[in-house]
Amino acid sequence: MNDTLREVFSDGFAAPLGEVIAAVGRGVADAQAALDRASLEATLEVYHDEGTAAATLLRDIGYRPTFYVLPETTCEVQVSMRVGGSNGVDGAANAAPGSPASMRSRPYVTPVDAGFANRFGYQASASAKLTFKIVPVPPPSALDDNRPVPDLIGRTGGDADAALASLGLFAAFRAAGDKPVAREEALKMNVRAQDSPPLALIAIGGTVTLTVA
Repeated sequence: MNDTLREVFSDGFAAPLGEVIAAVGRGVADAQAALDRASLEATLEVYHDEGTAAATLLRDIGYRPTFYVLPETTCEVQVSMRVGGSNGVDGAANAAPGSPASMRSRPYVTPVDAGFANRFGYQASASAKLTFKIVPVPPPSALDDNRPVPDLIGRTGGDADAALASLGLFAAFRAAGDKPVAREEALKMNVRAQDSPPLALIAIGGTVTLTVA
């Protein structure tokens, strides 16, 4: 978030108050996105059929990664404020005659730190405080009764069948041109297509039809 604010104003330079507030909001949004990405990556690792032995064990015992949210963020920043316009002291140069005073001026803020205080003799404590909560929330309920389909193209029928079985899913086989094929033969052939794309959610006990050749 500090980098986001730094883009808005640098030491000793004022910035519109709205841009400062928006920069703080973008920082909070970036933090939430980072939490979401971490939870999603952990979830995919657990349900990846080629994951580590530890991930397989976690899946077998029913473990699911926790998701987190930022339900509340409080930010206190010490700033110096002035009201003015870009082309005039009161902003009149940018406003139409007779327009309200609120349209002729904008609030600007400058960060108060040690350099600003020494330069302008500003008497105020240079401080900033950011308070936030990170609260765990239940993972998406869709994972209760569904499993993500792995990418099975290029594998043998036997490997694909085992991968689906580890997720509680079943494999059905067919030859090219939708022709029937014996299961014993299909297990030795290579998967060329699957009717459910990778990462699609399928209900536990569901069937994925594989085309082998």
